[in-house]
Amino acid sequence: MFRYLGRNGIFALALGVMLLAAACGGGSGVAPTRDPALPPHVADASNGERLFKNESCSACHSTGTTRVTGPGLAGIGVTAGARVQELTTDDYLEQSIRDPGAYVVSGFSNIMPNTYRRLPQDDVDDLIAYLRTLE
Repeated sequence: MFRYLGRNGIFALALGVMLLAAACGGGSGVAPTRDPALPPHVADASNGERLFKNESCSACHSTGTTRVTGPGLAGIGVTAGARVQELTTDDYLEQSIRDPGAYVVSGFSNIMPNTYRRLPQDDVDDLIAYLRTLE
């Protein structure tokens, strides 16, 4: 089968498989649970900023008011608390990270990947702490 693809075809197929694996998160999509024997996690906004960059959030979201593919996140700590009456700011932000299609901001499409549900809770807490610093 591969002899018909040629070198470029095999490369394209391999690249496609790698991209698909990356988009799927390479796992079950279930966030790892935290060991209850560990001391409580204190959210770290500086780690959240690092995660924001390393997890490619910044590819689609600005930290200001500029609209990229997704909405700008300036003031998200205030606006998130008012988006869904039943959810706190932190709950809304976590929901948006783990299940981005649950509440789509008006004027935007439901295109955010749901691969972030795999993030450990500590990382999500750190991301939320960072997002709350954006003004």
